[in-house]
Amino acid sequence: MIRNILMETNPHNISTVISGSYRKHLTEIYNLKSFLENKGIAVLSPVGSHAINPGAEFVLLDADPIEDERLLQDSVFSKLRRSAFLVVMNKDQYLGKAAIMEIGYALALGMQILTAESVEDPNLKPYTRPLKEVFPDMPAI
Repeated sequence: MIRNILMETNPHNISTVISGSYRKHLTEIYNLKSFLENKGIAVLSPVGSHAINPGAEFVLLDADPIEDERLLQDSVFSKLRRSAFLVVMNKDQYLGKAAIMEIGYALALGMQILTAESVEDPNLKPYTRPLKEVFPDMPAI
């Protein structure tokens, strides 16, 4: 029964995490989350629908079960281990420290990194590819 529910909600059994600045680009991240979910991809992170402390250095989301920063970051790493790929919201080429750390973690796991915009940084560019290569119908950010 549980397997049937999972297959109904995610028939392709593909999941991902979206990294990016919750402080600067949360609206765009949630829009991207909706797009991917409409494609049948389970987005494990971010959770919820809005920030409860917008503008804070460490943004908390309405569905975060706790407020401990380390445990929340560890939960993102756990979700990455269950994902097929990492999506990065790098609007205007912005990558925060947490997003860069998550990219490094995903690379260490051998994951593909798909980005909302092409990456210009010469150290990261060879390890990324634009999300539009996989989803050509992705709307503009």
